[in-house]
Amino acid sequence: MIQFPPARTFVRLVAAASVLAGCGRSEQADTTDSTAAADTAASTSAAPAPSPSAANNTAASLSADDIDRWQKGMDAELEAVKKAGADLKAAKTNNDTLSAMMAANDMSTRAAGAKAAGVDEERYQLIRTTLSSVVGQMAPIELQMDVSKMPAAAVAELKKSREAGLAQATAELSPALVEALKPRAATLRKQDLTLTAERLKAAGMGK
Repeated sequence: MIQFPPARTFVRLVAAASVLAGCGRSEQADTTDSTAAADTAASTSAAPAPSPSAANNTAASLSADDIDRWQKGMDAELEAVKKAGADLKAAKTNNDTLSAMMAANDMSTRAAGAKAAGVDEERYQLIRTTLSSVVGQMAPIELQMDVSKMPAAAVAELKKSREAGLAQATAELSPALVEALKPRAATLRKQDLTLTAERLKAAGMGK
């Protein structure tokens, strides 16, 4: 015949078993939480590094050193354009002609400019478009057109418009860059205009 423990002892045993079971579940939960935390940490550490800040590809990121980069880039682009012009003259077929004309456009010569500037193409594109816009407004107006026969009021209005354009073009640039551009604006503008004229010639549209 099976002997059961007294009722008071039985209750104590059940209570003890419940406590032990609870501790087991608690330890299991703690282990699960620790494992999840470790997995999360490992996942975080394995995640790829964030890409460079977009701020590095804005006009505000440009410096005075980029002036020299642009100038070197324009020199290289001019050589590429001249080669395209020579290829156009030597073209034997329509395909040769088309290829030479395409090689003279600004997107085709960008790689040569970027290489000479020592930057990637995206950065070079930012440099040349930004600085070209600035010197276009900063250089003397007489460099781009003959205003000697224009009414004084018209000339004054043009200059006022250019001042407004310059303010807009330099709004995001560092003061140091703007100051560095001022004494070089005329030279850079001439070089930029020369490159544009050579592109037209290489494409058969200029003299």
